[in-house]
Amino acid sequence: MKAPPHLTALDRRRFLKSASIALAATGVRARPAWSMPLVSAADLVTGKDPRLAIHTARPAVFETPAALLAAEQVTPLPLVFVRNSQQPADAATLAAAKLAGWKIELAALVENPQAFDAAVLADLPQVEREMVLQCSGNSRSLFAHSVVTKGTPWGRGGMANVRFAGVPLAAVLERFGLKIKPEAKYLTAEGRDDPAPGEQDFEHSIPLAEALKKSLLALRMNGQPLPAIHGGPVRLVTPGFYGTMHVKWLSSLRFEAGESEHTSQVPHYRTPLEPIAPGQKFTATLANSEPNWRMKIKCVVLSPGPDATLSAGSTTFQGVAFNDGEARIAKVLVSPDAGRTWQAAELDVPASPYAWYRWHAALKLPPGKQQVWAMAIDELGRGQPMDGAIHWNPQGYTWNGVEKISVTVG
Repeated sequence: MKAPPHLTALDRRRFLKSASIALAATGVRARPAWSMPLVSAADLVTGKDPRLAIHTARPAVFETPAALLAAEQVTPLPLVFVRNSQQPADAATLAAAKLAGWKIELAALVENPQAFDAAVLADLPQVEREMVLQCSGNSRSLFAHSVVTKGTPWGRGGMANVRFAGVPLAAVLERFGLKIKPEAKYLTAEGRDDPAPGEQDFEHSIPLAEALKKSLLALRMNGQPLPAIHGGPVRLVTPGFYGTMHVKWLSSLRFEAGESEHTSQVPHYRTPLEPIAPGQKFTATLANSEPNWRMKIKCVVLSPGPDATLSAGSTTFQGVAFNDGEARIAKVLVSPDAGRTWQAAELDVPASPYAWYRWHAALKLPPGKQQVWAMAIDELGRGQPMDGAIHWNPQGYTWNGVEKISVTVG
């Protein structure tokens, strides 16, 4: 595998690193054609674990190797993946950003628009939510089994289980006596993220009713002041929604009648309302697609990894399962023989409905190459498609096909 000749040495290393991640996710192994040491995630973002895989350096896009997610229920901050579409110049650190002096605007369909200093939030009652944080492009590379999609070639590590703490949106509105006009149906959150020339700050819209019920203006993550790289000092967080909707570096909340038409809301971060054939061209509009809001039910094998070589005898497979938090995960089923037979895994039920469920299952596999499958089903009867490619879309969003891991038993 060779990088394009016009790239700089550092860009060649990044290209080869990203390509290797994509190939590894599909079971293809690649050997770099150079011997220079790689720049690590710790070199690019202060405090991050050097074992994170780099997709891009700036804005930072780092993936967590799936095996590193298996050890703890709450993912340590150094191991949490990073996905920034744009990034402030001073945000490349796990250190906290300064809260005092950070302004947040409350505007649009309200009777009393205003702005406030975010330092006020520190004096309001806080709540904490344990929840899955997942990029809507997580597992994108698995679509490559049908037709390769656009976007970062995520494997399975664009996810984490974290604890956000902050002030509920409803409490913030009460504190400032904000009166929302009845025609407002959506909340649009904008981030102050130093866009490139000609571009705008990142923003997303979510249903106002759900925001008033679930959303937090988050100030802390895993008990620490919200790191700058993860959106500090203030991030809008809505449990059960894909990570792209948790707008970082929050600067404005607008109460509006319709969804934003910003490029980050449409055509990006949307999937077709009706299935399309893999490879088919598709341009998303507000009418023909839906935004990446509520997370689909999903099950992921964390250990052993794809293409692992196992010793004869029993092997414990472990992983996580989660959904949008609207119903409990009822069961995880694991198949040792590519779907011919299934057995129930042992589930660890978390206290929070939005957190992931850890599971494990002991399987005795025959010698040779085997394919182990895993899938989750929740109490609403929602499950995963046997072939995730039925939800193929050009941007590779929201993969949730049945998990399929090939291993070799010696």
